[in-house]
Amino acid sequence: MKNNLDLIILRLLHAQPRWGYEVNTAIRDRFRVYLSAGTLYPLLHSLEEDGYIQGEWESEKGRGRRIYRITESGIHFLETGEKATLDLARIIQSQMKDSKPP
Repeated sequence: MKNNLDLIILRLLHAQPRWGYEVNTAIRDRFRVYLSAGTLYPLLHSLEEDGYIQGEWESEKGRGRRIYRITESGIHFLETGEKATLDLARIIQSQMKDSKPP
């Protein structure tokens, strides 16, 4: 799953903008994996530096939260990544069908 975290995060943000804690909760609920802050936030910052997401500080009840949204570049990266992942899964499946046990 670690190799696909960027795609998972982009897919979640494509559905709706979220703040970091919401991203982590959604991943935990769907995949039963808890990401430490030391894993999640550097990844969010990297996706932002690459232009795939945009973060904006919003204040709710006096508390600031950084809300992340996917960008057009992020949507393109997500679509490309999902296609590559599906293609790889098809190749693996075809190889498994073609391989015969010894």
